[in-house]
Amino acid sequence: MDKHDKEIKVKINGKEQSFMMEKSTSLPLPEAEVSATKEEFSISPIVSFAGENSKPKRAAWGRFTHGRAKSAILAILLAVIVGTSFGLVVLYAIPKPKETASVDDNGSAISLEQTQPQEKTAPSSTEPTSTSSASLTVSVIQAGVFSDEKAAKAYAQKLQSSNLPAVLIGKNPTSVFIGVGKDKPSLSLLNDLYKQKGADTYIKSMSVQRVKHSSWQSFYQELATLSVQLLEKKEASDGQWESLQKKYKQLQASDASSDQVWKSIENAYLSLIAYREKKDDALLWKTQQQLLDLLK
Repeated sequence: MDKHDKEIKVKINGKEQSFMMEKSTSLPLPEAEVSATKEEFSISPIVSFAGENSKPKRAAWGRFTHGRAKSAILAILLAVIVGTSFGLVVLYAIPKPKETASVDDNGSAISLEQTQPQEKTAPSSTEPTSTSSASLTVSVIQAGVFSDEKAAKAYAQKLQSSNLPAVLIGKNPTSVFIGVGKDKPSLSLLNDLYKQKGADTYIKSMSVQRVKHSSWQSFYQELATLSVQLLEKKEASDGQWESLQKKYKQLQASDASSDQVWKSIENAYLSLIAYREKKDDALLWKTQQQLLDLLK
């Protein structure tokens, strides 16, 4: 190393490095100037800015989280306001049913009832029972089925001329029915009676569409049962007659006098009551005829 060179050590980024400076051959500088020169070549250590750079990042993150929290709070407040407003609209905009208080003779309130559309009241005991959803099912004695309606009519007229009941049902083919009862067992003896007279008969079930009121259906079945029982030469008890008369009075009191179906049922009842007094079998066949007519 040249004796005129001067070594200078400088710390850069925490590491010490050496620099050689050539010593001037000129006149020596004053001590103060040399000191200044050293200061000019002095390099301060490099300071890490990592800590300073992290501060803005933390501040930015704080502002970001603060903004999100503020938005969430505003959303919750808005939802509460909207929900409350909707509830108030529903509460006050939709009219409530009015309430009326019933008051007794002393002027005191008895009960509160909401004013609502009036419902139909149940029929009173003097009105016919409401229409039954199920049709009336009975058993009938069939005397034949004809492909020609004229032949069926001729056969029915022949039976009726002998005071026997007959009714025609359907067209091409046409069925001829000559007896009606509540069920098949109740018609077994009457069917045997017809067979003894040479008729080719068959018992089958059938629906009576015209008799729709449930109380009329019950009364119809009772008339059919009692008329067949009497035709089979079986006496009717006083209880059966009394039950029949009681039901008739209840139905007669109803507003059904103008109904054609009820008139046919009533005529069958009157024929049966007349038989009780006169003991004439023709009245029993007439009762059967009037009940069969309702099958049309």
